Order: sequence, then C-alpha cells, then structure tokens
Amino acid sequence: MGTSNLYKGPKGNALLPSDYTGEPDNQDLDTGQDATAEGDDQPVDEELTQENNTPKVSWTSAKRTFSNQIGKHNPNIRSIAKSYTKASGGYKRAAKTSASSKRVAGNIITLFAGTPEAIRQRIEQIGVVFDGRTTKEVFNDLYSHLCAGSALREEAVTDRALSETFSELFESELMTDQALDMFKPVLLEFLVTHFITNSIYYKLLNEVAFGELTGDKSTADITRIEQDLKTFIDGLVNGRVPEHLREGITHGEVNKLVDELYEDCYKVMEGME
Repeated sequence: MGTSNLYKGPKGNALLPSDYTGEPDNQDLDTGQDATAEGDDQPVDEELTQENNTPKVSWTSAKRTFSNQIGKHNPNIRSIAKSYTKASGGYKRAAKTSASSKRVAGNIITLFAGTPEAIRQRIEQIGVVFDGRTTKEVFNDLYSHLCAGSALREEAVTDRALSETFSELFESELMTDQALDMFKPVLLEFLVTHFITNSIYYKLLNEVAFGELTGDKSTADITRIEQDLKTFIDGLVNGRVPEHLREGITHGEVNKLVDELYEDCYKVMEGME
C-alpha cells in the first residue's frame, strides 16, 4: 500500500531515542564499527552467516569487486551490491548495523505521517516555529533536529545521507512557499525513499569505495560508477517503500516497519545475480 492512506499517522509524539538499535532491550547490538574501520579483512558473524546461508566474503574482496567495475563500459552494479552485503555478514547483519540510519528513518516517519494539522503539532512540540518563517527555514530546523551531529563514523554517514535528502527535497517540485502545503503523503514517501537510498549508498561507499584499490582510477570513472550505483539503489528502494508504509501505524510499529524495510532492501542486494 502506498502513502495515500497514511493520514492517520503514528500514535504518540515521541521520537526514537538516540540509542535506538532496533533490537530488544536485553540484546547487545554489535554496531560493526570496528569490523570495517581500517578496511582489513574481518570475520563475519558466524551465526548470521549460517542462518542466512551466506558464504563469507572478505572486505578486500568487496573492495576489489567495486574497483574492478570502475571504467567499464557496462559495469556490473549488481555484483558490487551483492559482494558488499555479503561482506557485511548478510542482509540481516547489514540491516542490524544500520542503527543510526534506522533511528533517523523512524523519526522521519514519526514526524511526517498523518494529517497536516497533526504533523504541525508534532513539529511545534519539538520547538520548531512556523509563524513568520520561510519553508526552507522550517525544514532547516527539522534537519538540525533529525541529524545525529556526531563525529562517530556511522552517525557521520547518516548525517551525510540526511543532508543529501534535504538538498534533494529543496530542489524538488514538492517545495512550496507554505510549509503546511507540503505535509502530504507524497512528502513522507519522498523523504523515506530518498533517505534510505542515501543511507545505504553512502554507507556502501564508505566501506568499499575508498582506499588504495581505487587510487589509480580516474575521477570521471569513479564519479560515473557512483552515479550508476546511486541510481541502482534508488530504484531498489523505490520498489520497496510503498510495500511497507501503511495506514495507521503506531509509534511502536514504526521501529518494526523500519527494521523490515532495511532488511528487505539488503536482502534484495544480497540476492543479486
């Protein structure tokens, strides 16, 4: 179901906490930050590997897959997505280690689902003022509220994805002179789709696209494959978001919806042939 039936919005106004992991409180979350910080080969989670029937793929192999496609006339973008997801330990672990991005995606849904009046009420409750201000000023405040503002690697990637999402919004036809005129289901779908696309895209680039394996490649070729990769991920996410956004979701259900959406996207990436 698309976003045309999302006017009920989530019940409750609280945003997801800063330590949201998408996991039950009695479980520890492995953020995966140490596993790829230096780009060395790291063992993937054995249990998840067996559960997903995912052969081990080293980070060096995933980086080499990316590097080998640079400069090709018809690069195999699917192979990049697949090797990256497998190197992450499979689709479940790739989603699990996206806690910062999932928290922001959940907060976007919490803020922008429902009637225009309900959305305005939620936004005013977090201290954003509408009167006498431009639409861009209002959304700049919303960006500042949603971003993690941390130097930690995962959260920095999340903030970059959020910044790109708002830049794309400002350049889109959705921007109007009146912020309240924008609070429609199409805005929610736009923000969720673009943010998840950007969060997956920038996290992938952060893991496999930098370092010595791309040092001898031309800037033009690298830019071209990055654009192809972004287009590929955008198409994948666009096909998944309408299947998960639904009518009348509660605050507690937002977490589960976001978890399932990220797992679904990474599952498709892992299964690419």
